[in-house]
Amino acid sequence: MSATVFDKIVAFNKETTEALVKSSTAAYKGFEELSKATQDVLTKTVSSNDAAIKALLAVKSPAELADLQSRLTRETVEVTIAESRKLVELASSAYTQAIEPLNARVAALQALAPAFAKFAA
Repeated sequence: MSATVFDKIVAFNKETTEALVKSSTAAYKGFEELSKATQDVLTKTVSSNDAAIKALLAVKSPAELADLQSRLTRETVEVTIAESRKLVELASSAYTQAIEPLNARVAALQALAPAFAKFAA
C-alpha cells in the first residue's frame, strides 16, 4: 500500500471521527431540547388539569357540567394535537441534524470506494 493511499485512509478516518463527534453533539442537543419541551408540556398539563378540576368542582348544574366537560375535552384534544406536533417537529429536526454528518461520510465513502478497490485488488 502506497503512502498516499495510507494518508487518504487516515484522513478519511479522521473526518469520520469528526463526523461522529458532530453527530453525537447534535443528538445530545436535540435530546436536551426535546426533554425541555416535554417538561414544558408536562408543566402546562398539570396547570391545566388543576384549573379544570377547580372549574369542575364549581359547577352548579348538570347542564353546566356537560357544557364544561365538552369544552374541556375539546380544549384538551386541541392542545394535545398542537403540542404533539411541536414535539414531533423537534424530534425530526434533532434526527436530521444528528444524521446529516453521518450521511456525508457515507457519501464520501461511496465516492472513495472505487479508488480503494483498485489498490485492494
